[in-house]
Amino acid sequence: MTSNPLSSGSILERMADALPTHEQDDTTSDLSSSLDAIALFTHACMASLDFKLLGFNEDQKIATECANIAPRIPAQWNKSLSSHSFVYSHTQSSMQFVIRVDRLGGKIEIRGLGVGDERIARFEITARDYISSAALPLRITLNEDGTEVRGEDLQQKLKNLFISPERITDLASLLKISIIQRLLPNLQKVGYQESEDPDDRAARQDADATGRSGARPAVIPSPLPPSVPHPQPYPLIDPLAQPPRRPFPAGDFPPPDFDDEYEVNRPPRGLPGGLGLGPHQGGRGPFGIGSSDLYPAGLGPDDPLRASFVPGRFGGQSGGSGGMHPTFDDPLFQGPRGQGSPQFDPQVPPGARWDPLGPGGAPRFGGGRPGGNGQGGFGSGFGGDII
Repeated sequence: MTSNPLSSGSILERMADALPTHEQDDTTSDLSSSLDAIALFTHACMASLDFKLLGFNEDQKIATECANIAPRIPAQWNKSLSSHSFVYSHTQSSMQFVIRVDRLGGKIEIRGLGVGDERIARFEITARDYISSAALPLRITLNEDGTEVRGEDLQQKLKNLFISPERITDLASLLKISIIQRLLPNLQKVGYQESEDPDDRAARQDADATGRSGARPAVIPSPLPPSVPHPQPYPLIDPLAQPPRRPFPAGDFPPPDFDDEYEVNRPPRGLPGGLGLGPHQGGRGPFGIGSSDLYPAGLGPDDPLRASFVPGRFGGQSGGSGGMHPTFDDPLFQGPRGQGSPQFDPQVPPGARWDPLGPGGAPRFGGGRPGGNGQGGFGSGFGGDII
């Protein structure tokens, strides 16, 4: 059975082979931080899939040096304390690929870019979720003669860097889905098989379900908390809501409308009691004061400019203009013994000893009790009513 190039054993072997060879009397550590461990892991995954190292900076490639010491990598690969980068090429693509590993606090971000594609693929991890800080720093064991001990001893040390073998597999799968498959899709390698992105799989399943059952109706979220019982389906149906004022054809734009707050379009409501309202009163009052002010000059039904052509209000009776300021001949000032309607005059209650004064300071008509002479005036109009 063909082995997976991204299996934990294959990656640990590539990591052990990639560590630079120590010079004589060199006592520095090979891996001093979790950033070094993750960066070396990333390079091992890329090398397992036949990516060729060109250098550590896209502006300064050292492809010849890297090829001469492969599978080792140059010693300057981890000189930076906060960021490591690698530049690769691949026989199945004409592009070059830049991989960058950065440390931000306790997080490590891995980014990949295909030069010319300009689309960055990235993901981030928490270092302590994968790397055991107790295994750092890591140094290759040396024999008494100064030679390095690699092979299984070094692979075991690298294995101890990780929390568990499962973490190696998880990190390799994450790197494959988030970086490698996005930079070089459909990569051909014996034993290598692309994994389906969980986000892409969920979107595909949702699209398939929609195609089989049709589009699902939009769900309106309820404003009520889950603990509150719903009296009826949302949105709530208000039985007191005012229906549309008039129907309009479906599919057309509704006609313009406005709020009739002054009841301009409301029909006359009338008043109870049979107060004798005229045809133009409109239910506004028993005497229609101010009704003519609603019309422009010369156009009202009771306007004095057209009184000789159009019958006045109150069935064509004379008197009054319907304006805001009533005149002396307005029906408002006509009583039961005047020229107006013989109905009850609210200004002269039964049993009154004399009438109220009218406009101008003069009495309107005679006394309000039987026997009044109706002359009015001081000295002659009392007719014995006072005494």
